[in-house]
Amino acid sequence: MRNLPVLLLLGLAGLAVGCATPLSTMQTAKTLSPGQVQVTGSMGVFVPVGTLGSVVDVGIDQGKAAKRAIENDEPYTLTEEDQQRLITAGLALAVAPPGVNPELMVRVGLLDGFDVGGRYNGNALRFDGKVRLAHGGPGPRRSYDLAVGLGVSKYLFSGAVMDVLEVVQLGDFSRTDVEVPLYLSAEYGDVFKLYGAPKYVFSHTSLDARLVDFSQQGKPVTGFDVSLPSTVNSHFVGTTVGFALGYKYVHFYAELTGGYVFSSPVIFGQKRDVGGMTFLPSIGLGFRAPERRPPASADPAAPGTLAPPST
Repeated sequence: MRNLPVLLLLGLAGLAVGCATPLSTMQTAKTLSPGQVQVTGSMGVFVPVGTLGSVVDVGIDQGKAAKRAIENDEPYTLTEEDQQRLITAGLALAVAPPGVNPELMVRVGLLDGFDVGGRYNGNALRFDGKVRLAHGGPGPRRSYDLAVGLGVSKYLFSGAVMDVLEVVQLGDFSRTDVEVPLYLSAEYGDVFKLYGAPKYVFSHTSLDARLVDFSQQGKPVTGFDVSLPSTVNSHFVGTTVGFALGYKYVHFYAELTGGYVFSSPVIFGQKRDVGGMTFLPSIGLGFRAPERRPPASADPAAPGTLAPPST
């Protein structure tokens, strides 16, 4: 049981419910034309406002309690409720820490009104498709679009912490996200684009079965319930608002994604709320290839063509 603390730390690393989720959008509702390609590099900052607020609140409360104990010349002790609050706040911060998320996205148009894309952010691979529902506008230089998408992300669980799993021969971790966004956008010529994307993301994480069994054996050694769940589900509900500014084939993107993560797994013997308000401001640069136009058919009457000889 000497490796129990290390294994539990690895288990918490596998419980990440929102830190690596590719929540950014970096696209409008307008689909790419068949054969057209767009490459976008972006950088986002994951800010779990709800989690950070909980940690600060617990710290302030305990600081006041310690101050009162000193002023009254009494010993400072943590109640069972305070201990659980500290554990929950620490777990919430451990599974969804703030951080920077770089991403690279490549999209290609397959059919008229349908394009697909792939995205890599260092922790996950995401593949999605987008279908145009409506397109219109007052003129050729201004358009409004509505589209719906479906995306699936598969996590790689790589990095220094997870690499230790190879040492203890525990590596059967799995996490999959399913995202359903609704895209809305307005484009003004080749210069300015305004877009939004309400979205729902479902995340399912499975921990290594051997690690879960090992954690359930920790109570006789530690005196505490340190069991981990075999699966953790979370739900993100939110929206993205952003704009793109540029000319023709190159645009700068800036957006803000905000929403709420719902997740209450049973960790260390209690149901704990490790979700909360989440924000992800992102910026990016997109490069779009010109639209592929079908070759003009040979028109006998068109200038520069030879008319067939008369019979």
